[in-house]
Order: sequence, then structure tokens, then C-alpha cells
Amino acid sequence: MGNNQSNTSLPIEGRGGWVVFENDWFAEGRSRRVYRGTYQGERHMMGRCVVKIYKEQWSVRLGEMSYRADIRATDRAQEMAKLFNSTYMINGYSIEFTKLEIARINSSAGFRFLGFVRIPKRVKGKEADERVSSSVMIPKGDSVVIENYLEGEFIHFLSNTAYQDEEVQDTVSAAFSHFTYQASNGQILVCDLKGVRGERGYVFTDPAIHSHIDPGNYGSADLGDVGILKFFENHTCCALCEGFQKLDPADVTSRVRRQARALTPGRSTTHLHEFP
Repeated sequence: MGNNQSNTSLPIEGRGGWVVFENDWFAEGRSRRVYRGTYQGERHMMGRCVVKIYKEQWSVRLGEMSYRADIRATDRAQEMAKLFNSTYMINGYSIEFTKLEIARINSSAGFRFLGFVRIPKRVKGKEADERVSSSVMIPKGDSVVIENYLEGEFIHFLSNTAYQDEEVQDTVSAAFSHFTYQASNGQILVCDLKGVRGERGYVFTDPAIHSHIDPGNYGSADLGDVGILKFFENHTCCALCEGFQKLDPADVTSRVRRQARALTPGRSTTHLHEFP
């Protein structure tokens, strides 16, 4: 697993098991740092996982515990995946989203002892080349998100601004996004699809949802009608979604159209505070 797993969580909400995870994060996004871990305590939970710790400034910006918005988005996306699978699984297309679980940090990166003084270990800091106290990076009592570790090549299929890398030869992910708009009667669009693709289909993690009714309800990556309009500006239908309804630019305000035009599709996730 790379480096010592000397951090522990309290029991996962709704379960009896817990996790242990590494001292140093191995990946980060704008809102979280990600640590490798393993499940403990329950036989059916054994295996690898990832533990995500939210950056303090991100929770402050969102105005609530950040994981609550992520759980709303993941749960809604999984509802859409079940609808999609009931229609298209017969064609070999199966989609699911990793389940998010919550726990609190119980202890942070083991202590080394110097006489009778307990000194926190030094771990990778906010910058990859710095070392800081484990109590700074992994504060006891903070909430973390836990999900299964995805085996296989991790691919970012579709961003929340409808960007698709030309090297990613895939039409199912964008068709699924279009399907969610159709199936919700234009209320939401699930996007920012990243994960692994295997023989049995796709497993995605950390989706974004654009909400027509309540922009921002699914977190700071929820760009509302701006994100929905941007998707349809860049989306080319395939056989799976041909004939589905689309957002008509005439049905949104001039401000939304202006913001969508100004929004450049990019690989990374775009957030509400990043455009006027």
C-alpha cells in the first residue's frame, strides 16, 4: 500500500467496521485529498478503500459539511444509473456509482515517542514537497468520506463542462448524461463522469449534477442551467440518446446564455465561484 497505514477512523456510520489509512495522500483535487486505506472489523467489508479528507477552505466556501452535497449527488446519480440499466443493460451497458460512507477520524498518523513526550509524525503537507504535523493534515474528529477502491485504469470520461478528451473513445458516458436529463424531465443532468470501464460496464465516482430548479444544491460543481446548456452545446448524440429532449437556449435567461458562452470546456471540474 505504499506507506504506513497508521491513521484510523471511528466506526463507519450505520456499520460496525472502520478503516485504517496511509499517512500521506496520493492524489488531490481542488476540494479534497485522497488517501489509500483498508476496511477493518467486518468480514463483508474487507478490502481496499480510499479515504477523502476535505480541505478546510472548501467546507467554508460551500457553507455546509461538504460531504452532504456529495452524498446527495452520488445517491441521485445512482438512481439515474438504475433507470439507465433497466433500459440498456440488455445491450451490455451497465453503470453504477461508488457508495459514499462517512466516518470520523479517530487517531492520526501514529506518534513516535521522545522520552515521555508524544510527538505527531510528520506527513505530506498541503504541498507535495513539504512535511507537517499529522495533526494538521489529519485532524482527530474531522469527518471523512470513504468509498471502495476502483481497480483498473482510472479515466475522466466527461467533465462537468462537457469536455471529452479525444483519446477517450467512449459514447456511453455522454449518452448516460443525456439520458439523465431525459429521465428527469429536464430537472437534472448528471455529468463529470470518472472511474473505470470493465467487461461488466462502468463504475463511476464523484459525479457532478447540474440542477435546473436549485443550482448549487448538489455542491459547488452544480452549475445549474449554465452547465446544462454547456453540455448540449458540446454534445453530439449517438444511437443511445438520439431523439431525447434538449435544453432550448430560448428557454433560459440571457445571463445564462452569456455565462455558458464564456465557459470554456476543460478537463478539470469547474465550480460555481469560478465564473461570474
